[in-house]
Amino acid sequence: MANGMTDSQAISIRTLDTGGRQAVERFFLEELDDIALYWRFFRTMTPLTVQAYVEQMRFDGGCVVFGAFYGERLVGVAELSAIPGSEMCAENRPGALSCAELGIAVSNQLRHKGVGRALLDYLLTQAWARGLKRIQLSSLRDNRPMLALAERLGFKALREESGEIVMQIRRPPDWPQAVMQQAAPAAGERNVTCTAKVVNARCC
Repeated sequence: MANGMTDSQAISIRTLDTGGRQAVERFFLEELDDIALYWRFFRTMTPLTVQAYVEQMRFDGGCVVFGAFYGERLVGVAELSAIPGSEMCAENRPGALSCAELGIAVSNQLRHKGVGRALLDYLLTQAWARGLKRIQLSSLRDNRPMLALAERLGFKALREESGEIVMQIRRPPDWPQAVMQQAAPAAGERNVTCTAKVVNARCC
């Protein structure tokens, strides 16, 4: 298995279903080191706790999982989960969820090559298309790459609790016109060329 990406290799982003559960578990165990796992889950993870987490993952009913693939290799996972009834999302109602939280992780071998940016771009477009109005993320304060990426995408810090920074982004007021102007696809598989040498609005 190649560790890096060729300069012309595209990353494809797909919405995952329950059939991708085994690939997600393998991603967490083989593509992330202990630090990356800690940044993603905010606690020390073992193979057993990773397996337990993946087994309870939901792929529908207000939860969506997106995968970034390098060929057939899963190199990034982003999860979008509705959080009804929370203080920050009081307008959530059954059948009309408007706020969700996200979690994301990218293979250690392909960090800083645009995979995380491509995943979050895709996730945000999908979230707004599904009617969400606000998305929150939590990141440990020492996960500076995540915080910097979120800030570039428009997330604003809400608060800090015990070394954990909570950020939020709101749907653009001119959506979907703003999205349509960027010719961003709303569904299906998306190919994005993200390499160490190519840096643009989609891959950085």
